[in-house]
Amino acid sequence: MASNTTTTTTVTTANNDYGLTTPVAPEGGLPVFPGPSTGGGTDDSSGLTTPVAPPNSLPVYPGSSSSGSSGSGSGSSDNDYGLTHPIAPEGGSPVWPGGNYWPSWPSFPACPNCSVCTSCSGSAQQYGQIRFLNASTANTSVSLTIDNTTYASNVGFGTITNYRRISDGFHTISVRRTTGLRTLVVQESLPFSAGQKYTLVLTDTAAGGVDLIQVDDTGCNTLNPNTGCYRVANMAYSGSSFDVMLYSHDTVFRNVGFHDVTAYKQAMAGTYQFYITNSANFSVIRELPVLIIGAAVNGSSFRDPLVSYSVDIAAGKNYTSYLIGSSWSDLNFRVLTVEN
Repeated sequence: MASNTTTTTTVTTANNDYGLTTPVAPEGGLPVFPGPSTGGGTDDSSGLTTPVAPPNSLPVYPGSSSSGSSGSGSGSSDNDYGLTHPIAPEGGSPVWPGGNYWPSWPSFPACPNCSVCTSCSGSAQQYGQIRFLNASTANTSVSLTIDNTTYASNVGFGTITNYRRISDGFHTISVRRTTGLRTLVVQESLPFSAGQKYTLVLTDTAAGGVDLIQVDDTGCNTLNPNTGCYRVANMAYSGSSFDVMLYSHDTVFRNVGFHDVTAYKQAMAGTYQFYITNSANFSVIRELPVLIIGAAVNGSSFRDPLVSYSVDIAAGKNYTSYLIGSSWSDLNFRVLTVEN
């Protein structure tokens, strides 16, 4: 009885003198590899084949289809090996393994890590504010840079700049002479907080050099109706100590030493006449707790003033009087009053 059998024909070729065989493609067909195949090409005279990309498509990567995720592509032959590498479709972007295109650049915020900003985006609560006062009697103009960004140039003695915004964190403050060799005068790393105001004051030191003092201008925000705030900062010279008096002979601040900044005191809105004296050697003098025009405290005394000045205090405003200069230099002792 005849049996039903299937005959499989294998086409082989002899390999030199060893009688070994290697598979070749059936006539008009593709070579058979383990698993699915996408095409093949003959490699020189060995009869071996390597896979190449089907026509008008991208080479196949693990985990992706031969056509990519966004349409057709193409491959290019690499020298004599029949290998292919992906190239971009005409007018398109190159395809990465998995069919993905080149990643896009991330979006960066405006003014990242900017030091001093005049037009940075973002809420004002994300920045602090700074200004600069040159109170050094070295009688030379200076320039100020913050993290290598120029903030102010040619700032002479007794000059104070406007506030500018600065990002939260530590910043390197550098002060250089504007003229001559433009040598570095002082450099410090200082912290700044968002929502705070600061004045950077360049002052003299006892050793004959200069120093940079950071003065916090934030404070005295809770005011009674029709009142402002007032304080005094001594940036004059080493060893100095002053009393701040009203023309009613009442003491407002006493024993204000070099580099001292007094606390704010509330003051009824109005114009006040002050004068500065050297600090008294006795401690019976009492300070006014608040500034009220016409107020008097028993026990106050009158002493020869070094300098006198007036201040107009507006309701809801804060003011600082900086004592700068010296009587024995060309830059005489004086008072500079600014609004904070």
